[in-house]
Amino acid sequence: MYYPQSQIKANLYTNGNEYILSTTEENYKGHFYEISNGSKYTGKSPSDPPNILLIPLPSEEVIGIDGNFPLKEIVILNTPYESYTPISSINFQYAPSNSNLNLNSNISRILPSPNPTLPTTQDYEFGEFQRYFAKKNNELRYLEIDKKTYTLLQNGDPTIAWDLYTPITVTWELSGGKEKTYNINKNVVNLAEQNNKWYGFTQWFKDKFLKYYLAS
Repeated sequence: MYYPQSQIKANLYTNGNEYILSTTEENYKGHFYEISNGSKYTGKSPSDPPNILLIPLPSEEVIGIDGNFPLKEIVILNTPYESYTPISSINFQYAPSNSNLNLNSNISRILPSPNPTLPTTQDYEFGEFQRYFAKKNNELRYLEIDKKTYTLLQNGDPTIAWDLYTPITVTWELSGGKEKTYNINKNVVNLAEQNNKWYGFTQWFKDKFLKYYLAS
């Protein structure tokens, strides 16, 4: 994978207990580099292989993949976006906490809608791309969104119901060995679930961790 030098922070170092290898889940100590989308890889730079994706060490506070929620409850509430028809907009009778709008005024804000981002030719050249997701804060309901919606939610934009949803990004592998790609994507999603306490997020993917995969 090729990255312009301007998109790389090279020669970084970790003493361990920060990241694990996406391939084996082993604790990593040593040099690494970071690219502009936040992904981190082993080696001082892309020219210092092996360049293995690093993922944050899971929090020890999390007990099990499903937390305290029974499996049956997760399956019922965790509706995939394919069968979820959201309300396109809603009127709220209050202003967002970061807004100077009058509290008595009617505010029309959009709700995030399912709109997955598709990988581009350049993404396949890089071998990975960013997928964007959001969770409704008071429900185990997940949906895949696009980068624009993610940015609006992340920035607390008053035109969207940013206070009702939490967004995250997931680095998704696109190529390489089939088994390796499957395991990397599954591990990344699993850790995203644990770190964010998004119980049932891994099950939401229905084991489709080779989605968009392109054989080398």
